[in-house]
Amino acid sequence: MRGEMNKNRALSRTTAIAIVVVAVLIVVGGVAAYYMTAAGPQAPTPKRIKETLIIGTTDSVQTTLDPAEAYDYLGVNIIQNLGEGLFAYEPSTTRIVNKLAESYTISSDRKVWEIKIRTDAKFQDGTPLTAHDVVWSWERTIKLNQDPAFLIADLIERAEAVDRSTIKVYLKEPFEETYVKALLSTWVAFPVNPKTSPMEVAKPPKTLDMIGPYKLQEWRPGEHIVLVANPNYYGEKPKTPTVIIRFYKDPQSLRLAIERGEIDVAFRTLSPADLKDLLNNPKLQVVSGPGIAPIRYMVFNVNKEPFNNKLVRQAIAYLVDRNAIVNTVFMGRFAQPLYSMVPIGFLGHKDSFKDVYGDRPNVERAKALLRQAGFSETNKLRMELWYTPIRYTPAEGDIAAILKQNLEASGMIEVELKSADWATYRTLFREEKIAVWLLGWYPDFLDPDNYVRPFYHSKANGWLHVNYANPEVDRLIDQQILLPTNERVRVLGMIQDKVAEDAPIIPLWQEGQYAIAQPNVKGIVLDTSQIFRYYLIYAELT
Repeated sequence: MRGEMNKNRALSRTTAIAIVVVAVLIVVGGVAAYYMTAAGPQAPTPKRIKETLIIGTTDSVQTTLDPAEAYDYLGVNIIQNLGEGLFAYEPSTTRIVNKLAESYTISSDRKVWEIKIRTDAKFQDGTPLTAHDVVWSWERTIKLNQDPAFLIADLIERAEAVDRSTIKVYLKEPFEETYVKALLSTWVAFPVNPKTSPMEVAKPPKTLDMIGPYKLQEWRPGEHIVLVANPNYYGEKPKTPTVIIRFYKDPQSLRLAIERGEIDVAFRTLSPADLKDLLNNPKLQVVSGPGIAPIRYMVFNVNKEPFNNKLVRQAIAYLVDRNAIVNTVFMGRFAQPLYSMVPIGFLGHKDSFKDVYGDRPNVERAKALLRQAGFSETNKLRMELWYTPIRYTPAEGDIAAILKQNLEASGMIEVELKSADWATYRTLFREEKIAVWLLGWYPDFLDPDNYVRPFYHSKANGWLHVNYANPEVDRLIDQQILLPTNERVRVLGMIQDKVAEDAPIIPLWQEGQYAIAQPNVKGIVLDTSQIFRYYLIYAELT
């Protein structure tokens, strides 16, 4: 998403970005074909449906449902069902369509946009939306300067309300049209009601009055969130009047809940073993989607010894066995090896880590590098490898154990596995108390720039605490967003080759998306945007 983590708030883009999304998306593994459970958003609402839909998850909202601050998957996803922006991704496609925007014009120098907004849109309390509200909301997001603010702060120089329905937006650079629309479709650009949204408070109320198909009725942290249809929403009403998101402490409890019929849908997160079993359960359906998120990777704090030595990082890259993880933990079906931070299926993806280190461990090459770095069988590199249980997959401990086995196969590395709950884990790497850890990433918007800049650009990767800085890589990242497609692909390849050689981050695998549902559930759409749209889902009465 949007990144699952916090990005550097000073992220700047000084050049135009040409967004090109590859038409062919990768669906991971041999799972049954990508269902849209009976026809997705075009399916007519049945005559008799359940009034309440229950969705189970092991995920949680980390801090808030304020679009200016939220930056975790579930918090953002709920916001995407409570509100909307000027533009949005059309379900099941990568096409960006008008939402609160009715029309727009762009100046000849591409730096000024004039946007006409809908006149029939209202906040949840019935207050009509005005251009002033949109501008005010953007100014609030930028002023509060929370983790996701860069998504519009680096886009907009200033904005003004020309009249009640017209916004004039002055861009910092002549950005490409699709790029501008993509960023204005992110949750941070959603308008909020100035009546209920404090401008000066860094940690505002848990939810705000927005414009979307649902409104928040109740939030009991650790128990459930209840959404009800927004009667003042201008658009198509949600398929189900009430949605309850019920929280489960572990994947085993979630699986039991879906098998017992206590919930209608289970989404995030079941173990690969559970998924395999449930695929063969004739009483349930498994819905799958494109496998671009999350991507998973290992991070080094390159300021910490001995990982400040590139030879050590390269040696570890030679030892990692992605196929062992994919085939053992994910059974060769629910994930695939990843040799770049740019996912398979995205513009410019290149298997640079495979080109440099191969697709199987090379123990002898790793040992030679470790010897150059001063280590031996009698003077081993002793290190901690950190992971957080549950958040990404229930099998995280098994994955860490495989990586430990990979590294110790050299006979020159000794690994101690360490884990912590998400809140503690995030604090540990933010405060730079750990040196090597596992993370995952969800896209903020659909472009390869969102997979290279936040990780490798020295002015953008502060959120990660990798401390990687390579002036040539910075230059190439800034350059690639200026270029036509063919040339951009070439430069993206150069970036991936250079960072593979430096190895501050080691890409590991990418997963697909899966939801388990009762057989009477319809309308689930899992697409490249990673937005789980509650308002399209319904369950027929049986």
